[in-house]
Amino acid sequence: PKSGRAMRHLLGLLLLLALPTLALTKRHAPNHIIEPLSRYNPGNVQVPKKQFPGTVLTVTPDTLAEGGAYLTVTWKVLLPRKSPYFVAMYLENDDVTATVPIKYMMVQNGKEEPALKAGGDVKFWAVNMRKNIVFCLFRGDPEDAELLLKSNVVTLDSPNEPTSGRLTQTADPGGMTVSWITGDGAKGQTLQFGSFAGKLDHSIDATRLPGYNRLDMCGGVAKTKGYRDPGTFWTATMAGLSPGDKVHFRYGSDADGWSEPSFFFPPPTPDMPAKIFVFGDLGTHSPDNSEQPWDSVASRNSTDAMFLESLGRTLAFHVGDISYAVGYASKWDDFGNQIAPIATRMPYMTAIGNHERDWPGGIIAVEDSGGECGVPYDLRFPMPGTDRDAPWYSFDHGPVHFTVISSEHDLDDQYKFVIKDLANVNRTITPWVVFATHRPMYVSSTNNNIPDGDQTMATQLREVFEELLYIAEVDIVLSGHHHSYQRTCPVLKGACTKPRPNATADAYMGPVHIVAGMAGAASTTNIQTPQPPIYQMVDAEHHGYMRLFADKTTLTMEYIRTDDNTIHDKFQLVRPLPPPPPPQ
Repeated sequence: PKSGRAMRHLLGLLLLLALPTLALTKRHAPNHIIEPLSRYNPGNVQVPKKQFPGTVLTVTPDTLAEGGAYLTVTWKVLLPRKSPYFVAMYLENDDVTATVPIKYMMVQNGKEEPALKAGGDVKFWAVNMRKNIVFCLFRGDPEDAELLLKSNVVTLDSPNEPTSGRLTQTADPGGMTVSWITGDGAKGQTLQFGSFAGKLDHSIDATRLPGYNRLDMCGGVAKTKGYRDPGTFWTATMAGLSPGDKVHFRYGSDADGWSEPSFFFPPPTPDMPAKIFVFGDLGTHSPDNSEQPWDSVASRNSTDAMFLESLGRTLAFHVGDISYAVGYASKWDDFGNQIAPIATRMPYMTAIGNHERDWPGGIIAVEDSGGECGVPYDLRFPMPGTDRDAPWYSFDHGPVHFTVISSEHDLDDQYKFVIKDLANVNRTITPWVVFATHRPMYVSSTNNNIPDGDQTMATQLREVFEELLYIAEVDIVLSGHHHSYQRTCPVLKGACTKPRPNATADAYMGPVHIVAGMAGAASTTNIQTPQPPIYQMVDAEHHGYMRLFADKTTLTMEYIRTDDNTIHDKFQLVRPLPPPPPPQ
C-alpha cells in the first residue's frame, strides 16, 4: 500500500540523515530470435531398429584433450532423400528421445539436386562436460527427425579434469575464493598457491559443495529436455593475502589432473586505484557457429577483448543475465570455459538477472530462467553473504563500495538491507558508491508491458529506491537487461539535476544511471523517439563493455565497442577528499 511505502521512505530518510554517511532494478523484452532448440522435440525422434546401408559417421580425433578442442565429423549417405540432414552432438549417456542435443549443424537443407551420395566434414568445438561425447546423424527437421546413425565415441583425456575456474572476492579484504567443477568421480581436490609460478608452496584442501539434480529445477526445459548432470562443485578460500602481491595458483589433483596455472593480484586497498571491467547480458558463443541454444555471438568479441587487456585489471563485474543457459545445462559449461581466462585472473563478481531466476511461482512470474529458478547460478557464482533466496550483498573494492541487489526478488525485502548498507559506508575510506541491479531504473525503451516491461519495472524501482540513492549520494546506478549502452546525466525524478544552493563545481549532483547490457546478447532496438533529454548517450546497435577507473578523488568510465576496440563514450566524476574524522 502507498501509505506503507511512504512510511518506509520517511524512516529511510530519517535514518540516513541521522547517520554520518550513508539500490534498485527493472526488466525488458529483448529482440529474441527463435531459439533453435526450443523447437527441437526429442519425443518425436524416430529410432530405427536397423542401420541404413551406406551411411557413415565418424569423428576424429577420438579423444578430447583437456581444455577443449575441435572435433571433425565426417558423414556420408547413399541415395539421399530430398530432405534436410543434420549432425548433432550429445553426451554418450544421453537418450536422444528425451534430451536435446548440445548443439547441431544442418549439413543439407533439403533443396539439393538428386544425387547418388551426399557427405562432407563439419567441425564442432567441444569442451569437457565430464562424459564421453557421441554424434548423431539425423534426417528431417529438428521438430521431427529420424536417427540414421551414431558415431564412434569420443573419450575424455580426463573426465575429472577441473574446469570452469573462477575467483570471488570475499568479505575479508585479504581473502580470495577459487571455485571449479569436476566430474563426479573426483575423490579430492586441492588449491595450490604461492608467490612464484614454480613454487606453489601453500595448499588448501578444497570443500566439496552440495550439488543439485533434475528434481531441484522448478520446471520447463531445465527439468526435462535441457537437463544434464552438472558435475561436482569445489571451493577453497585463501586468506591473509597482501594487496599488490602477485599470487600464482592452480587447482585439481595428481590423480585427476590440474588446471592451467594462473595468477591474480589481491583486491586493492582503498588507497590503491581500482581498474574494473563492467558489463551485463554477456551469454556465450561456441566458435564453431553451430545451432546452439541462446547463442550470443558478440560475447566472444567481448571476452576476447577483455582478456587481452586483463593484465592490471582488478575486478570484473557482471550485472546479471550471465550465461543465458535458460534451462539448457550444457550452456553453463560453455560459459565457464569462455570466461575462465578472465575469471581466473581477477575476481568475477555478479548480480542475478531474470534469465537466472524468473519462473512462475516467483516474484516475477515469467519463464525467463527456463525453469532454473536460480539454482545453477547460485552454485556457480556464490557471492559473499548470499543464498538463493537472498542474493543481495555488498563489497568494497579499492576506493569503491558496491551495493548489489536483486531486481528479481521482492524489493521490500531488500529495503532495510539497502538502508543499512548505504548508511554504513565510510566515504573517507570508500568515497565512491556504485549501486548495481540487473534491471534498470531509467531506460530508453518503449516496453511498457505488464508485469515485467522495462518501464513497468523501472517505475517500481524508482518508487522504492530513488530518493534513498539521492540522499545517500550514490554516484553510479549500474544495470543491464536492456541490450544496449545508455548513460544519463545526474538524474532525479526523471530530470537532470541542478547544483544545490552554494554548491562547488565538483559537488554531488545525483546518480548517473548506466545501462551496460551490450556485452553479448542480441541488441535491443526499442529505443524511445524522441529521446528523453536525460540520456546523454544511447547505443543500441553495437556491443562492448566498460572500464571503470577510480582513485580517492576521480572516477572515470569508458564504453568500449568491440567492433573497433575504441572508446565511444567517456565521463568522469571528480570530488575532493572528504575531511578526516575528528580525533577521538
